[in-house]
Amino acid sequence: MLEYILEWYEQHKAAIMAKLPYFAAGLIALIIIIWLIWYFKSKRRRRHLRFHLHHMAYTLGLRKIMSRRYISKVHVHDNFDPLVDFLPHKHIIFNNVTLEEPNLIRREVLFKIYRIADRLPEGVNLKIYKTFRSRIKMSEGFEHVISQIVAENPGIGRHEAMKLAKFKTEDPKGSLGGHETGGAVDVALCNNEGVDFDYGTKFHEYNDSTFTYSRHITKAQLKNRKKLVKLMKKEGFVNFPGEWWHFSYGDRMWAAYKGKRNGGIYGSAETDMGGGKYGFTIPVKRTVYEKRW
Repeated sequence: MLEYILEWYEQHKAAIMAKLPYFAAGLIALIIIIWLIWYFKSKRRRRHLRFHLHHMAYTLGLRKIMSRRYISKVHVHDNFDPLVDFLPHKHIIFNNVTLEEPNLIRREVLFKIYRIADRLPEGVNLKIYKTFRSRIKMSEGFEHVISQIVAENPGIGRHEAMKLAKFKTEDPKGSLGGHETGGAVDVALCNNEGVDFDYGTKFHEYNDSTFTYSRHITKAQLKNRKKLVKLMKKEGFVNFPGEWWHFSYGDRMWAAYKGKRNGGIYGSAETDMGGGKYGFTIPVKRTVYEKRW
């Protein structure tokens, strides 16, 4: 039997060797097809692939902003970095009109902000517009924005007003992460009198110029924005492209723009306790602890 096989092989050796590359290519193609079937059989792996394709489209400039849908799917494993008081610094100015009291922030984020402030030259300061936002304040702010939209657009339904409000302020029932985690900050560079440098729009002013790299601003305004982004990026923050003043570290938005679907380290700092009350889910280490309710 073996002799017969060897004899047959010698007779057809030339033809086999000629077709060997085709056999190899076919085998490789078969292996790839089997692997793809196995890979896409998993819903989890399909979600991972869609997320990374979406992030790649943003990185290549094919998308201006990452979808809220994909940001909401980022997994968070909270490292329980505590909320602490945002203490003063010679190069930090607090905008008390927009800040919530007590002014809390994640400890690691605070250290990063301090390092940024330490590098600022004389006459340049970091103005803090917003840090940690409690769920109660978020609900109040969300309802206020809805009321404004309804007043400016007579006849609009509440459902449509809520959709528009989500582009202007945090949805208290959303899952994107942000100010409710204590990892997001709204900032601007300003002079010693607290006057912001020219960014083309004011804080929380929404129009075509609000996008960080908007084409509707001057070169000088764009230069100011790029300088702010560079300072924050050096400490690991990411800028939300839809708002030149918003920066994140550790939350879902930060992880999404970093391309880390499993990389969120800051979840919401509060949980619903019922009856309109919320309780902290992470440590709160204040210099002087005060109850808010």
